[in-house]
Order: sequence, then C-alpha cells, then structure tokens
Amino acid sequence: MRSSFISIYNLEMDEYTMQNGFVKNSLLNFNRNIITILLGFASAIIVARALGPEKQGIYALIVLLPNMLFTFLNIGISSASVYYIGKEKYSLETIVSTNVFLVLMISVVSIIVGVLGISLFKGIFFKDVPTIYLFLILSSLPFLFANSFLQAIFQGLQAFGIFNLVSISGSIVNLIFLVVGVLFLKLGVIGAIAAFLASVITPLLLIIFFLKKRHIPIDARYVSTEFIKDSLIYGYKAHLSNILAFLNYRIDILIISYFLSPIAVGVYNVAVSIAEKLWIVSQPVSSVLFPRISSAKDDTERNGLTAKVARNVLFLSIIVGIGLFFVSDLLISIMFGEKYQEAANLIKILLLGITLFSAERILSNDLAGRGKPELNLYTSLFTVVINIILNLLFIPKWGFYGAAIATSVAYSLTFVLKVWLFCRTTGANVLSLLLITGTDIELYKTFSSKLIRWGKN
Repeated sequence: MRSSFISIYNLEMDEYTMQNGFVKNSLLNFNRNIITILLGFASAIIVARALGPEKQGIYALIVLLPNMLFTFLNIGISSASVYYIGKEKYSLETIVSTNVFLVLMISVVSIIVGVLGISLFKGIFFKDVPTIYLFLILSSLPFLFANSFLQAIFQGLQAFGIFNLVSISGSIVNLIFLVVGVLFLKLGVIGAIAAFLASVITPLLLIIFFLKKRHIPIDARYVSTEFIKDSLIYGYKAHLSNILAFLNYRIDILIISYFLSPIAVGVYNVAVSIAEKLWIVSQPVSSVLFPRISSAKDDTERNGLTAKVARNVLFLSIIVGIGLFFVSDLLISIMFGEKYQEAANLIKILLLGITLFSAERILSNDLAGRGKPELNLYTSLFTVVINIILNLLFIPKWGFYGAAIATSVAYSLTFVLKVWLFCRTTGANVLSLLLITGTDIELYKTFSSKLIRWGKN
C-alpha cells in the first residue's frame, strides 16, 4: 500500500531532488504529520470536552512547564547532532554515547531548575494549578531530552521511516491513555497527565530498540568532550534561536494566564492548537530539508532546492489557510462545542501570521543547514521582543483577541525579516521564494492526474 501511495508522487522533478529521495522523505514525513494531526485532533477533543475550558486551561499550563524547561535547557544538542552526522565528522557511536551522557546530566539540572521555578513563579503564572501536578510533570523531562537527542540520530541519517514511527508512537499512546483515563475512568486532569507521561516514555523505548537493531553501541568509552565542545559551539546558536522561537509560540499563553483566567487559557489554547495544524505543509519538508542542506555540496543546489520548497509551501499553506478560515466556525462547533466557540474567531486572526510562518520555517532550516543558525537567532530576538510588547499592550485591552493579534503580527514580521536575511545571505531572488512558477503549476497538474488515476485503481 505504501509503495502504491508513494508512486503517485513519482513526478518528473529535477534529477537532484529525485535521486536523493527528497520528495519521498518529505512525503513520508507528510504522511506522518497527517496521522499525527488526526490523532492530535482526537486527543484535543477528548481533553477539551471531558475537562471543559477551565480544567483544559490548567492542563495546558501543566504541560507547558516541561516543554518550556526542555526548550530552555536542551542547549541545541539535537540540531548539532543532525548537523555533524551530515558532515560525517564523528562516528555514530560517539554521537549516540555522548548524547546519552548529556541526557543524564541535563535531566538532573532541569529537574532542579523546575523545582526552583515552581517555588518562585507558582503564584504568578501557575496560580490556579495544583502544585502536586507541577511536580509530577517534571518526571517527563528525562524522556523529553532522551527522545530529542536520540531521535535526532535517525533524522541525521535520513532514516525517516524510523523517525516517523517514533514520532507517531507518542500520539497513539497519548490517545489510548486519554480514552481510558479521561473518558472511561473519569480521572480528569490527572488522567491527562498520565497520558502525557506515557506518550513521552513510549518513543524512547522504540528508539532504544532501533539503536540496538542497528548495532549502535552505547558505551561511556565513546563519550567525546570534543563532540560536546563542537555541539555547544554550533548548538548554542540554534539553542538560543529555539528559545526565542518557543517564546514566540507560547509567551502569549503565559501572559494570558497572568492577566486572565484558566478558562481564557483553555479557549485560546484550542484556537492555537488548531491554527498551528496549518504547519502540516511545512513541518515534514523542514525535517528533511535540514540534513539535506547540511550535506549539499554547493550553494547552487541549496538555493534552487530551498526556493522551490519555500514558494510551494507558502502556496499550499495559503490554500489550506483559506479553507480553514471558512470552516473554523463549524469545526469548533462540531468538535469542541459551544463553550469554545470564540476559538473560531481567534483562529481567523491567527491564520495570517501562521500562514506566512510556514515558509519562514523553510528558510530557517536552510540557514541552519548552512551552518548559520545565528541568523535565525537575530530574527527571533527582534520578533520575540515585539511579541512580548504587543501581548502586554493588547491582552489587558482586548483579552485573548489581543494575544491573537500580537502573535499574528509577530509571525508576519518574522517572515518578512527572514526573507530579507535569506536573500541578502544567499543572493536568492525574493520572487523565487514567494511566487510559484509555470514549472510548479505543471507539477501540480501532473500530480493531480496521477492522483486521479491512483484513486481509480
């Protein structure tokens, strides 16, 4: 079945793209994203309907804590691992063993920081969240770090079949535990937390299985201080950029929590989670593009591939975004209920920024793959300041609608700045990044005809 599905995409594209499997890997990732989104929708509906806006908002704040700690403390090891696997500077044994060592060290530090953070900021950002839940969720941190650092090995190897299976496994387990714990056992927020913990443990078990299957040893003798040094030199730039990107993604949730109520957090979180599904177009391609750019031999290949990907991702994102704009009211009403109806208006406000940000993600991965993650850092630093300022100004005046406006403006500014930086750095023509070409249109026609033939068969 999979080979039949992939065959419909076997289009007449340039030799470089097809010979290197870029399209196939992107489509494998796209299929994974479709499955993950469907599972995520089902999980979100269960949490939203079973818990209601207030408890759903509390749960959103609970899981925000470990995700925030992970983002702030992972020091860019995953990005560095993908980069150095592409460069073939270190052996897999060295990278894997060193990453395991780093997981252990960073996990201890992150839990300590988490405990201190809860003590200091509980009354500011988590005032309505039971303290025991915050301490319990800290147990997910070692698994989050291990999954990220070790799953990056398969991304660097461009083993996207394994990469995607590991990614999907967490979503499947999360849904199963939500059905059992939240729907049937009526465990409420604690059932949702149990589902989250199960969803981060399962991928690690699969990662260990596949590492053993590939006979990649994990041994303290392979731990390399040189790799750690190189990873920090490369990774800190990507790490700082990721921190700022995370703040761009989630600072609005924290500010809403400070000014408003858990109910507002719950409604806004539903809107963001749906609107961000628009990144289904850019996420799978970004995962494939980063290692591809890292291993590309010259700028001509890089520029041609990235321009083609960026403009088509933007084009497809606009189409999907327009569709989501018109169905958002019905979607919220059917899936989440009348208590969340205001989320539909929030989605419409968010769509402009999220649509443009789809193409921005492509350019960011290209620049990181060229060894220039600091350019992403500069852009993110500017936009996160704008995002925070606008949220602080708009939320007290317009509530969560102000947060949506601030986020959409910040994402749009990020896109504009990233296009300018990319063109200045690479010499690419700005129109080649924004406007689809006749060749692209012919590609869509060919794809459509093959899809129709495949459907008939």
